[in-house]
Amino acid sequence: MSSTVYQDEVIILKVKDWQTADKYAVCFSRAHGKVPFIAYGARYARTTGGRLIQPFALLDVQLYSGKRLDSLKTCELIALPQQLDIKQMAYASVVAEVTEALTEEHQPQEDVYELLVSAVNLLVRNNPRLVALSALCKLLVLTGFAPVYEVCVNCGKEVTGNAFFSVVQGGLICEDCHGGEELLFDSGARKMLEELLVLDFNDPQPFTVRGGDLMQLEQILYRFIVYQIDKPLKSLSFLAQLEIGRASCRERV
Repeated sequence: MSSTVYQDEVIILKVKDWQTADKYAVCFSRAHGKVPFIAYGARYARTTGGRLIQPFALLDVQLYSGKRLDSLKTCELIALPQQLDIKQMAYASVVAEVTEALTEEHQPQEDVYELLVSAVNLLVRNNPRLVALSALCKLLVLTGFAPVYEVCVNCGKEVTGNAFFSVVQGGLICEDCHGGEELLFDSGARKMLEELLVLDFNDPQPFTVRGGDLMQLEQILYRFIVYQIDKPLKSLSFLAQLEIGRASCRERV
């Protein structure tokens, strides 16, 4: 029996060499969710797959459905790929790796697909650090992993001033409940989180943030994500090597 062929729009999240002449890729598709697949012969530059199966490419693909892994039949370019510099590529890689870790295979989530496409487009035009952080905030909501940040997870009390964050409990801890081991999560960082959650990627309005709030929110979200997926993020190590994780005094979207 021949394999089923299906067609979809995809954004490529990850690519690596596979055996002698092939590529292994993970994409996120509009109608089929996350899909890992093999592109046979794609390591030869003359093949269509060799030219187009690249990180963050936006493609129209036909895939054979397989028992263990799907495989590429054909692919066409939907739009010319974004020209990302190394900093933009690093932040895009963080978003891609977290997306791969938080989503299930072949579970349709068109809103995640739209988020990824718009995030990569915006990374080129705006502050990639803030765009990536906003994309992660939105992604946690869409995948059902969003932390609690409006009320204390212990007592349920609404918190308006400075507070703390528990990675293990997944949310805000008020001053009365904290035990001294939680991360500081002050009102400025929470306000920034709210702004990033509603940031319109199609028409982003400029806003300015304090470097301290940015670093605090990054620390909280990255530690929370690593705890949820139970493994380190390789892309964060890449960021550290580039030494672009340090905040300036003020950053603007």
